[in-house]
Amino acid sequence: MARHGGFGWNFPAEPQRPAGHAYENPESKRRFRNLVEVSGLLDHLAILKPRYATEDEIARVHTRAHIEKIKTISAAGGGDASQLTPFGRGSFEIALLAAGGAIAALEAVIAGDVKNAYALTRPPGHHATPDKGMGFCLFGNAGVAIRHAQAVHGLKRIATVDWDVHHGNGTQAIFYHDHRVLTISLH
Repeated sequence: MARHGGFGWNFPAEPQRPAGHAYENPESKRRFRNLVEVSGLLDHLAILKPRYATEDEIARVHTRAHIEKIKTISAAGGGDASQLTPFGRGSFEIALLAAGGAIAALEAVIAGDVKNAYALTRPPGHHATPDKGMGFCLFGNAGVAIRHAQAVHGLKRIATVDWDVHHGNGTQAIFYHDHRVLTISLH
């Protein structure tokens, strides 16, 4: 998933990041994983292998038009999914792997292989709405996993807690009219 990225995008400098550097990048996830390792926490974790989500699994959340748009732009070398969402060649397949990683984490919990899971994936997903990518998110990874749990395992009551500095607007939009899913965004 480290190969996912937008190319040729220049962002203004802010106190927390240098100019031209987006918060969502391979280094941020690598740093997070390294911190987990040096803290000793990694020794207590089960590493789960991600899988690719299918287009039908993605379509439980996103419109077919959105899926096709991301696939086409990715195959053509990259571009923008809509709002501040640059991505490059191959990012469609990498986004399928990120969404599939969320499904694999959920499956491991449901099967009882682990008590809880955290999917350190990219591209992230909490800004992607059913019909567009947004804020570096191509597909709603948590939403895809939740719809999988509903469709495959018949789960009736699910809560998702989004803990981030930004509102998880995409996850909220996905489940806004679904009374079976409680979405909480701490931002």
